[in-house]
Amino acid sequence: MQDFSDLNEFKMSFYEKYHTVLVPAIKNFENERKWKLFWAIFWTVVLISAGIAYFWFIIKYNIKSSKAQDPGFMLLILGISAYWIFKKKFEVSIKLKIMHVVSSCFGNMVWSLSYPSRKAEKFVEAGLFSSFTKMIVDDRFSGTYKDVPIDIVEAEFDYGSGRRRTTVFKGLCIKLDMNKNFKGHTILMEDTIFHTSPRSHLRHTELEDVNFEKRYDVYTDDEVEARYILTPTFMEKLTGIKMAFYCRAIRCAFYQGELLIAMKPTTDLFSIGSLVRPVTDTRQFQNLCNQFCSVLSLIDYLKLNERAIL
Repeated sequence: MQDFSDLNEFKMSFYEKYHTVLVPAIKNFENERKWKLFWAIFWTVVLISAGIAYFWFIIKYNIKSSKAQDPGFMLLILGISAYWIFKKKFEVSIKLKIMHVVSSCFGNMVWSLSYPSRKAEKFVEAGLFSSFTKMIVDDRFSGTYKDVPIDIVEAEFDYGSGRRRTTVFKGLCIKLDMNKNFKGHTILMEDTIFHTSPRSHLRHTELEDVNFEKRYDVYTDDEVEARYILTPTFMEKLTGIKMAFYCRAIRCAFYQGELLIAMKPTTDLFSIGSLVRPVTDTRQFQNLCNQFCSVLSLIDYLKLNERAIL
């Protein structure tokens, strides 16, 4: 990401590139969107109508076979699924075609569908979720802001295979490198009853903020440093990230010179190409801009580009 002096400059740069770079690149997909919407509605109406007509038929002629209703239910299920299938296919198609253009509007931010396992393992080592054997990446944005490397990854992490495969974490992972001399290992997690530490060498630590204690647990091997880092302003910034990415739960760790954040979103993130709105609709890109800004504001607050501690 090119070097911006503040977030306002970042936003102004994005909106300028939105009109000069992004809109010309995606407006040609508008006709495709309209046709996909037409066929989605067409097949939804046809299949559901056929299902309803079938049930009318078996009721009118008093057909009582044990499996007589199965074709009707199948038609209804296909009808309900038709719109979702067309929607997902269009979203995936347009994402693969234009996401690299979208990411270019955020300075040097690069979009991809891969993330090195060695980097993902850092979240396991830090105690944010358990070990995994397979990683499925939906989106990855990587770049820098004020010389601070950034990774924003939406992925699913699974353990095992076949029927024994379980999902250990599905959501958003953010990794920010720190030019800081933090020495401790500190984890912030959702509040639990028994305060079970995610790592044996970390102990539960209570902070002075009562409201904070009701919502989160802190585990650390350096209580002084943890109290120094986890200020009310830091929590405000972290909550801002949680809201920007529509997440219901958030946890983070300061570990080996990196700030690691793991969140569980309530919606599909980085989704572009809605069937029911024009491809150039600003709302989808406004959300993306706000999400990036929430991360950059945390970098600014923590001064992660500076070597001195906070």
